[in-house]
Amino acid sequence: MLQALIQQIETHYSLTVKNYKVIRDTDKSLVIRLDTSRGKWIGKCLYVSPERQEFILDAEEYLRKRGILIPSTLPTVQKERYFWWKEYPFVLQRRHDLPVITFNTPERLQLTGRTLGRIHARSIGFSSRHGHLFNGALKWEKDYQDKLAFLSKWQPCLSDSFSGKIAAICNALPFFQTAAATTAKLLLTSPSFAKWIKTPPEQQFLCHGDFNNGNLLMRKKGLIVIDWEDVRYDFPSKDLSRVLYLLMRKQNRWNKSAFLRVLHAYLKENPLSASHQLILYADLAFPHIVERFLRKQEYLRMTHAQVLSFLQRERKKIAYFLQEAKACCQADFR
Repeated sequence: MLQALIQQIETHYSLTVKNYKVIRDTDKSLVIRLDTSRGKWIGKCLYVSPERQEFILDAEEYLRKRGILIPSTLPTVQKERYFWWKEYPFVLQRRHDLPVITFNTPERLQLTGRTLGRIHARSIGFSSRHGHLFNGALKWEKDYQDKLAFLSKWQPCLSDSFSGKIAAICNALPFFQTAAATTAKLLLTSPSFAKWIKTPPEQQFLCHGDFNNGNLLMRKKGLIVIDWEDVRYDFPSKDLSRVLYLLMRKQNRWNKSAFLRVLHAYLKENPLSASHQLILYADLAFPHIVERFLRKQEYLRMTHAQVLSFLQRERKKIAYFLQEAKACCQADFR
């Protein structure tokens, strides 16, 4: 079957495949690393609708034209952006064999913040005929309500009820439940949020959806941003929260100064209004990560010490952002 795909690639792109290697083959996608007579490429077959693939390619093209470094897409000999493989679009994109960024210096944190701010700022104005299908703003209220309900009703598995890990979670849970309820009420009742969710998609930000250091390739001219499969209209907090989570996991603690270094660099490229800052801080204050930690039962794969460390850093992070959100909220209702 794979050989048949290679033959299709050679035919549709008028090239010879010299070497190839499957780097991902799941129920969601097939990704192949290719060395060809026309250069180095990554072949992707996402098991998504044509509308989804068109939206991804439209977003990449829009941002690429505005100076964001994104691998180019090779058109087929028929001048199409992809060909069909087993009822799904297959795309060929330029491969850049470059190191990924590491969050280990102030300069690299600032570079990450600047890059993300530039993406969000330059995404305003993007329009797609399929955009209404991929508007994250429309899902926020239900997402908050579902997570709030889960946190308020969470109960540990009986088999784990006497473990030290479960005891630690139960001791910390009231704080996270209160923070969730406070943040949800603060955000969902604010004029800023009500205004934002009614904003037409073309006036909203595009979010990468998986903005982590593994998708940021380092070169002299800046960061090349790859893997846009989760791109959608949404709010900057979704991408910033991903950076923050990875930074905290690497350092194993809440590091306010490191986050502010990212944020200040971000805001230089994408200054957020006061109303947007309320949404930013409120969403970062909501315990999304803790809800996922409990729902996915991630604590079962962690030691007692790891659970304690996770809970401690999440508590400190949420306390900080909750304070910032409340300060923004006072101004929002004036």
